[in-house]
Amino acid sequence: MGPILIAGGRVIDPANGREAVADVLVSNGLVRAVADDIPVGSVGEHGRVIDASGLVVAPGFIDIHTHLREPGYEYKETIATGAAAAAKGGFTTICAMPNTDPPVDNEAVVDLVMRRAADAPVRVRAIGCVSRGRAGRELADMEELASAGVVAFSDDGDPVHDAALMRLALTYSRDLGAPISNHCQDHGSVQPASWPRAG
Repeated sequence: MGPILIAGGRVIDPANGREAVADVLVSNGLVRAVADDIPVGSVGEHGRVIDASGLVVAPGFIDIHTHLREPGYEYKETIATGAAAAAKGGFTTICAMPNTDPPVDNEAVVDLVMRRAADAPVRVRAIGCVSRGRAGRELADMEELASAGVVAFSDDGDPVHDAALMRLALTYSRDLGAPISNHCQDHGSVQPASWPRAG
């Protein structure tokens, strides 16, 4: 594929502090130039020009909390459908939460998710469970999960039930260089059914 000139779009470039209508020249998958007016001839006879007037041109977005639901809940979302939707929305990387069945609490499930994501149109990154079965009572093997390729840990909509267990998880998280996305709720002290209702 030849060079691509993305012409006349609103370029948002946080790395360089730029937000303006401009042209972007892409060659061999890399941005080669961003300027107010790049000549159309710069793409040559094998290139193409995309009119981006009225559109936004930005680095790919990253969704760090995606519910792909595969394996186990494919009727809600699959890796393929979620990744396709992400690509349509301008996302280039999505992080799959471990709210699956079975949950992403061991190497085999990480491998399954990554195999199914191999042909996705975006980068799919797995988030591993903090606790076995997302039950909040016993730590998952966080070292095994990190070695298998997870980029973070979470029990998604479920909290870790014990402060000492969470402290240990945070220690592993720090040592492994993978953050924890925690659902901050204590089921023992939060009882929504007892909250007063507006009448």
